[in-house]
Amino acid sequence: MQSSSFEKAIEAQFDCLTKKVIKYERSKYYRNISRHLRNEISFSDLLEVELEKFHSVDKYSIEYTAFNVFGMEVQIMDEQLSKVLKVLPDKKRNIILLSYFMDMSDLEIGKLMNLVRSTIYRHRLSILKEIKKLYWEESKYEEE
Repeated sequence: MQSSSFEKAIEAQFDCLTKKVIKYERSKYYRNISRHLRNEISFSDLLEVELEKFHSVDKYSIEYTAFNVFGMEVQIMDEQLSKVLKVLPDKKRNIILLSYFMDMSDLEIGKLMNLVRSTIYRHRLSILKEIKKLYWEESKYEEE
């Protein structure tokens, strides 16, 4: 049985079409691979700082002490520091927490507490000396 010329033409067209589709899919596959190679890097090639973005650590209220400073919550993880901060009066504690944990300047703290910048500065220095003294007493107490 012999194929007609029409059937041969259809077969040739089908053959040509399948070759085009396969060629297109192959080029699309290689484009995707090259795009992945350009844009993706291995975890082992990442810096430690970049890896920190990809995970989180759960914090439980038992692991930290929370202080309320003008409606903002400041969490202190260090147990010894939180003990010392609990001993301080509210005004002194707020100055230290705003300065070192909320990254506020003396001027910003002064506006918030209705005090002048120089007063905040002097208070902060005296509070730091007091904290140092309390730390020293705490460590001395623990040694005994």
